[in-house]
Amino acid sequence: MKNEDESKATADELIKLRRKVAELEKSEGRYREIVENVKDIIFTLSPEGTITSLNTAFETVTGWQREQYIGKNFQPLVHPDDLPLEVLVYRCIFGEKIHPQGFELRILSKSGGYITMEFTVKPQTHDRRVVGYQGIARDITYHKRTEEVLQQSEEKYRTLIENIQDGVFLIQDGKIEFANEAFARMCGYTVEEVIGKDFRELVAPEDLEMVVNRYFRRQAGEDVLREYEFHGIKKDGTRTTVNINVGLITYRGKVASIGTVKDITERRRAIEQIQEQAALLDKAHDAIIVRDMEHRITYWNQGAQRLYGWTADEAIGKNANELLYKEEPPSLIEARKNVIDRDEWNGELSQITKEGREIIVESRWTLVRDSNGNSKSILIINTDITEKKILEAQFLRAQRLESIGALAGGIAHDLNNVLAPITLSLQSLKEKLTDDESRRLLGILERNAKRGAYLIKQILLSSRGVEGERKNIQVADLISDAENFAKETFPSSIEIRTDVSGDIWNIIGDAVQLQQVLMNLCVNARYAMSDGGILRISAENLFIDESFIRVNAEAKIGPYIIISVSDTGTGIPPEIMNRIFEPFFTTKKPGKGTGLGLSTSLAIVKSHGGFITVHSEAGKGTIFKVYLPAVKAKIRETDVHQPEPVAERKELILVVDNETNTREMARETLEAHGYRVLIASDGAEAVSLYSSHKGEIKAVLIDMMMPVMDGPACIWVLRKINPDVRLIAVSRSAEDDMLANIAGVVHAFLMKPYTVEELLNTVRRVIDK
Repeated sequence: MKNEDESKATADELIKLRRKVAELEKSEGRYREIVENVKDIIFTLSPEGTITSLNTAFETVTGWQREQYIGKNFQPLVHPDDLPLEVLVYRCIFGEKIHPQGFELRILSKSGGYITMEFTVKPQTHDRRVVGYQGIARDITYHKRTEEVLQQSEEKYRTLIENIQDGVFLIQDGKIEFANEAFARMCGYTVEEVIGKDFRELVAPEDLEMVVNRYFRRQAGEDVLREYEFHGIKKDGTRTTVNINVGLITYRGKVASIGTVKDITERRRAIEQIQEQAALLDKAHDAIIVRDMEHRITYWNQGAQRLYGWTADEAIGKNANELLYKEEPPSLIEARKNVIDRDEWNGELSQITKEGREIIVESRWTLVRDSNGNSKSILIINTDITEKKILEAQFLRAQRLESIGALAGGIAHDLNNVLAPITLSLQSLKEKLTDDESRRLLGILERNAKRGAYLIKQILLSSRGVEGERKNIQVADLISDAENFAKETFPSSIEIRTDVSGDIWNIIGDAVQLQQVLMNLCVNARYAMSDGGILRISAENLFIDESFIRVNAEAKIGPYIIISVSDTGTGIPPEIMNRIFEPFFTTKKPGKGTGLGLSTSLAIVKSHGGFITVHSEAGKGTIFKVYLPAVKAKIRETDVHQPEPVAERKELILVVDNETNTREMARETLEAHGYRVLIASDGAEAVSLYSSHKGEIKAVLIDMMMPVMDGPACIWVLRKINPDVRLIAVSRSAEDDMLANIAGVVHAFLMKPYTVEELLNTVRRVIDK
């Protein structure tokens, strides 16, 4: 029974054991299947490093068959460079000093390459004794390569960011999370100092609100300007001007601002300096222009806009030759050639403005070259000299007229000396020769002598001017007289029109002389309208200011009357415009004019303190404008003295003249009318005679132009001898320069050639005073 019971117990134990074995085998099979199907290499090693088992993944990963390495040491599979690490790990594990996890080794593959594997190895012990090792090796070659690529990429971009000149930053939650060396240097900090700093500490107070506002609006997703400028504050408190370009990224799961920043302080200063220089150029009175070698305008300052009328927007890009010239003048062609050959050119150019006004500029051209020495552009500085040229022309014309006038005056003086004895002789001859034939011949001589005397007066008037009797004159009366004259004498084909405003001012002058001016201008207009036309005579008030006198040197500030005489005739050719006021210059046919009309008119107007302007266009007509100083208050008219009748007396008269014939005829005339006469041929002889007869001589008739001692010198000597001496000055003109030295000293004036009546009346009036 006992044996049976024992046998039964043994059988049960065997059954249980078999069951456990079966379960173990089943479990082992299950784990073996797992081991065989995992992708990582699972291996075991003996205490000496011999491979005791390998799963299928070994073959898949390395390409080797398991049988080739099971039972062999694992070291031949390890890259030679990794053996020191392998030995270290091996010893540590075997020495049970550490339990390393995740070390890396490069394992040889069948293809000859090496696979980077991450190993985890654990020792197997029995009774606290290492009996082997088991481990897992994972292929991390791809991850390793990816990591290396990422690392290389990171190094590359880090190197780029660290070496870039612009500052690079990343800001999150208002704090600087990243900054490169350039950014830190811009702010005056080190990278370590600037990281973690609130960005607002780096912004100048005046721009802080703007920068912060844009930062938070950008964080909220608004479309905010990416690039802008503001002022920054460095660590030491100095200010900078920066340009920022910023955008948004996701960093560590949150929105962050990333961007670049440039220090533009020096650039901004340079721009401001350029702007200041440009402002100075714009303030320049001269026109400053830059044109490229294709004549296109590339720069146009405010001075150019003021001179020409075109704005910079209108001028830049335009062809300068088409903009500033009606047609290319020879001087422009010369300028282009010289500036290319010699790098510069100076000269005068005639140009036009936006309104079509013609101007004259003094132009200075300079060639600008690029860094390679090639012609790049031309810098032009133009000065408006239009007014200057007008004044120069007026001055030259005045000089020419003065020279011609001096010549004409000298000739007239000599002619006076020739005509004076003739005029005086005629009266004596008329008294002695009473037959009809003699009277006829003497009449012819007298008329021609008077005509010559009148011509000489015109010459003197045109060259120097003669002061006549001045009265308060109403301009309307002058124009009315001129209108009547024109209507009575001009052909019906010429229409006469007048226009005088009711409030026209008065002028002070010689009515006869001013009437002669209008007559001369009207006659010239008639000759210009041989086929008929319109003659206009008008008058208006004008107050001349400073702007007007800049272009008319003869004008003065104050009220003027403008008397205009215009025609619709042929006009005056430009080539003779500067000669029309010259004495004896005429375009009329022989016998139709003396050429003294305009020169006489100019002299009369000048003697009245005025001036004349003329504008003419070929085929359209001419307009003369006479400017005369005006007055608003009337003045007392000068009394007119009627000549007194000739009286026959025995007073002693001293006649002083270097011209023998004039001297003798004056003596004969005076003696014929009861006077006694002493004669002297020069001033010295006159002084001697007067000293001898000063108690008897009642009057001295003395010529101004004499050799040895001239008239004024003689007069002053005579006055020293007798302050009450009665003096009559004889000259070719009342405007003789010598008369200025004896103004208020002489008692009367005679202009050569004088008549018998003028001589006798003047002598009588002086003696009776």
